[in-house]
Amino acid sequence: MTMKLFPTLLLFLSPFATTVMAQGQRQEVPPAPLPAVPLTPQQIEVITKQLAELDKQVQEMRGSTLATVLAKLRTAAASDAAALSFYLDCEKLVNVERKDLDKTEERQRKEQMERMAERRTDRNANDQDGDIGLATRLHLQYLLLTLEAHETAPADKEKLLPKLQAYIQDVLANAEKLKGRAAGMLARDVGGSPVVDAYQIQRFIGGPDWTTRPLDFGQMWDRFILPNYREQKPEELAAQWDARINAEGTMRKAQMPEPEFVIWTQQELPVLKWSRAEYLLRFGPTPVNALKDMLDLIKANPGHPSAPNWLETMRQAVKSGESSS
Repeated sequence: MTMKLFPTLLLFLSPFATTVMAQGQRQEVPPAPLPAVPLTPQQIEVITKQLAELDKQVQEMRGSTLATVLAKLRTAAASDAAALSFYLDCEKLVNVERKDLDKTEERQRKEQMERMAERRTDRNANDQDGDIGLATRLHLQYLLLTLEAHETAPADKEKLLPKLQAYIQDVLANAEKLKGRAAGMLARDVGGSPVVDAYQIQRFIGGPDWTTRPLDFGQMWDRFILPNYREQKPEELAAQWDARINAEGTMRKAQMPEPEFVIWTQQELPVLKWSRAEYLLRFGPTPVNALKDMLDLIKANPGHPSAPNWLETMRQAVKSGESSS
C-alpha cells in the first residue's frame, strides 16, 4: 500500500459515536462495530510500523503538555495569593481574551472581572464570603490531585492516598473559613474550572474511582479511600469510616447554623453511622462487631424514620447467620 492510500484508510479506522434523544434526555448509543477492512500482509506491516511511531509521538507530546500544566498548578497552589492570581489569569483568558468582543464589551468584561477580583481579595469581606484565596488554593490542589489520579496506573493508585488524606486534613483544619462564596466555589466540580478551559485539559478529568468535587467527602471515601483500605488494610476500615463521619460532621458544623446542625446530627448522622455498620458487616474483618453497632444504633434512635428498615435489615442478617451455621 502506498502512502497516498494511508489517509483514506484512516477514515475507515477512525472511531465514532452516535447520540440520540430519548424521553427528553440525551443518551449515548454504543458505537457500531468497526467494519472489517481486508488488508494484505504488507499493508498491515506498513500501518503497524507507522502506528508505533505515532504512538511514541502522541505519548511524548501528551506527557509534555500535562507535565507543563502540573508544574504550573504546583507553583500556583503553593500559596493563597499565587492561587488566586493564577485563577484570575485563567478566567481572563477564557472569558475575555478568547471571546470575540468589541471594544466596549471587552472593557465592560474587564471592569466586571476587576470588581470580582477586588471582592475576592478584600479581607473585610471574608467574614461573609469566607476566605476566597484559601478556597482557590484548595481548588487548585484538588484539581492537581484529580489530574494525577487520572494519570496514575491502577496498581499505583494507593500512592495517592497520603496526598488525598493530607488534602482532606487541610480542608478540615480551615473549615471555619470555608463558608459563603468560598464554600460555594470549593463545592463546584473541578471539571468546570476556568483553569481546565484555559489549558484544554478536559480529557484528563474524571474516572470511575475518583470524584471531581473537592468537598464531596462521601465519594472520596466510597470511590477511593475505602476500596484501597479494603484491599490493603481491612483491619483499618472501621477507623476510616470514623474519619469519614468526622470529616462530614466537621464541615457541617462549620457551615450550618447551630439549629440546622442539631437537626443534621439527629437525622443524617445516624444514617451515616448505619452505613458504616452495614459496610463493616459486609466487608469488615469482624462482622459480629458490626451487628452490635447496628443494635446499639437502633436502641439509641428508635424514633428515627429509618429505624423500621434498620430492624428488617438486622433480622435478615441474623437469619443469614442462622442458615450458615
